[in-house]
Amino acid sequence: MTKAYYYISTSQDPYYNIALEDYLYRQLRSLETIYFLWINRPSVFMGRYQHAEAELDVEYLQKRGIALLRRTSGGGTVYHDEGNLNFSVIKNGEESKGFDLAACPQPVQSALAKKGVEVVRSPRGDLRLDGLKVGGSAEAMTRGRLLYHICLLFDTDLEELDRILTVAPGTKVRSRVASVRSKVTNLRPTLPLGYTITDFQTLILDELRGMEEELVPLVLDDEAEEYIQRKRAEQFEHPDWIHSLIGKAKES
Repeated sequence: MTKAYYYISTSQDPYYNIALEDYLYRQLRSLETIYFLWINRPSVFMGRYQHAEAELDVEYLQKRGIALLRRTSGGGTVYHDEGNLNFSVIKNGEESKGFDLAACPQPVQSALAKKGVEVVRSPRGDLRLDGLKVGGSAEAMTRGRLLYHICLLFDTDLEELDRILTVAPGTKVRSRVASVRSKVTNLRPTLPLGYTITDFQTLILDELRGMEEELVPLVLDDEAEEYIQRKRAEQFEHPDWIHSLIGKAKES
C-alpha cells in the first residue's frame, strides 16, 4: 500500500514555515507524497525572480511591521494573513514526463464542491470563483521532485492585501517576472455561517484521506528542527536573500 503523508504547522511564523516547507521538499525525498497545510501571520511572499519595490509598497510594509519573504519558486507576489490557508503538495516523479499540475489543487476543488462551491483552475493555474481569484499558485522542480503551493483566500483582509500590493507611484524598477494583477475574493462568504479556517483545513484533509490509499501524519525529529532553524537564518530571513538582485530587471 502506498503511503502519503501530511503535516499541519502549529506555527504562524512565515520564516519558520517556509523553511519547514523547504525541509519537506529537499530533505524527505524518500517520501513519495507529502501534503503540508500552514497559516501565517501577516506577511508578503515574493516569487524568486521578483524585486520588492516593483511588486509592493515597501515603505508601507515596513511601517506596518509586516514580514517580507522570497520564495525559491517562481510566480507572483502574494499577501498572507491568518485568513489565508496555504496548501503545499510535494511529490516525486519523472521530470522528463512532466508533472500534472492540474491535479495538485484538485483536492481543494473537490472538497469545496462538496459544500456546493465551484472553483475552477484558470489557464494561468490559479483558482477562481465566479471569475475572481481565490488562490494563486507557484511551483518548483528539482531532480524529479515537485513542490507546488497555493495560497487560498479564505477570510483574508482584502483591503490590506490591495494596499500592500499597490506599488508606489513613480517606481521605475521592474521585476524579471512581474506579477499579474487580478481581482480577488474570499471563500468564506460562500460557506455555511460560522465556518472557520480550521473547518476548511479539515475539509481538505478529509478529501485527501478519500483520495489516498493511506494518509498518515508526519512526525518531525530534532534533526528536522535543526535544519529548519539553520535554513531560516541562513537563507529565508537573511537580507541578502530577501533583497537579492536576482529578481531585478533594468530600470525603464
